[in-house]
Amino acid sequence: MQKLVRVRILGRDYPLRIPEAQEEEIRAVADGVDARLRGFKRAYPGQSDIVAAVMTALDLADELHTARKVPQRLKEAFDVELKRMDYDLERALQTAEMVG
Repeated sequence: MQKLVRVRILGRDYPLRIPEAQEEEIRAVADGVDARLRGFKRAYPGQSDIVAAVMTALDLADELHTARKVPQRLKEAFDVELKRMDYDLERALQTAEMVG
């Protein structure tokens, strides 16, 4: 079921129609975006809201891009470890065959 919620970012209300089950998550995300924008505005008080929004969006996009790389790096490390274990197991089996 859809629900209309209002979130506040940089003092402005934004109505969002979202699945009711996601309300808490969406509010937390909006609060995080607001906090990031406010942090930028504190660091660069002369910048407009649009500049703050663009720079914050770029920063968040960079974080997302970096986070998306993590699963690939983990998969690659897992594959290397799996190959090493396969090699060790093969050697152990060969040694067992020679002894037995």
